[in-house]
Amino acid sequence: MEHFQTVQNRSAQTVAVIKTFAPTLSVGGVDVAALTAQSAALEVLAQQRDRALQEYDRAANAEQLGLLGLQTMVVALPKAAEAELDDEVSAESALQDLLTPVYAIKARSTEAVLARGRKLTIALSTIDGYLTTQAPPRAAVACAGKGQAELSAALDAQVALEQALHDRSARINQSRAALREAAASLDRLNKRFYARLKAEARSDAALARALVQIDTGAPNLPGTLSVKSVLQGGGDNLHLLVAYEPGSIDAKADSTVEWQVDGVDTADFAHAVPADPSGNSIGPFAAGQTIKLRTRVRNTNGASTSAVRTLQIA
Repeated sequence: MEHFQTVQNRSAQTVAVIKTFAPTLSVGGVDVAALTAQSAALEVLAQQRDRALQEYDRAANAEQLGLLGLQTMVVALPKAAEAELDDEVSAESALQDLLTPVYAIKARSTEAVLARGRKLTIALSTIDGYLTTQAPPRAAVACAGKGQAELSAALDAQVALEQALHDRSARINQSRAALREAAASLDRLNKRFYARLKAEARSDAALARALVQIDTGAPNLPGTLSVKSVLQGGGDNLHLLVAYEPGSIDAKADSTVEWQVDGVDTADFAHAVPADPSGNSIGPFAAGQTIKLRTRVRNTNGASTSAVRTLQIA
């Protein structure tokens, strides 16, 4: 159960007691109807948060897929260009030198892949211009049917994918903050109502007995293990690669990642493995399957779960 759901449950229990024993009770101008409405509003905010998470995961996977394709091109195309050029021909040897700045950039990060791609585009423009004007004309540099045009298109697309991912990340932060703030506000209101009910219970024995129906919450519940990203990958590209927010795993608690396959598993989150601080690879799954996953953290006082993340295997 997520924290906001715990707060909602306490609110529902509080409303039930109020309606039975003190239906006109209010705190700070807030009556039982307004308390109920605030609790219901959390569900709307949670749905908005969940949609933001789904959009982020789709954007992250699109960005990752685009990056892998681009990385393949910026590694393969320089080699294809070198193979096409004859270093015994002075003009072609000079063209090979255009690839030196390309090879100087190691394609090990998004920024490096983009930088290498831009330099490669410039080099290929000159190399292709030379090749296609020979007599007879020679084919422009290509590998697996992709050349300068496809490289340029992929570079433009990747910039757009990076921006989309940035925008989705901002939406997650906004939706999480809205839910967190609303849950904190409702939690404070629950506690104020409880304090007022305890005061009323001094002269109402039935109400005093009913207060045990309100779960005030176990102390020191474990914090939530936050998932940073869920990406499709692995050697077969049929696994889910789960990464966690740095420092979010509590070594003193039992942390797991659990999942279910829609339409296959009859029980909710029937599968689980210990959460690894370096990340988890779960699967393999079949193409087209939709996977739901979340984390669970347990200690001696209880458990907390993260928001559900959903991803369809492409």
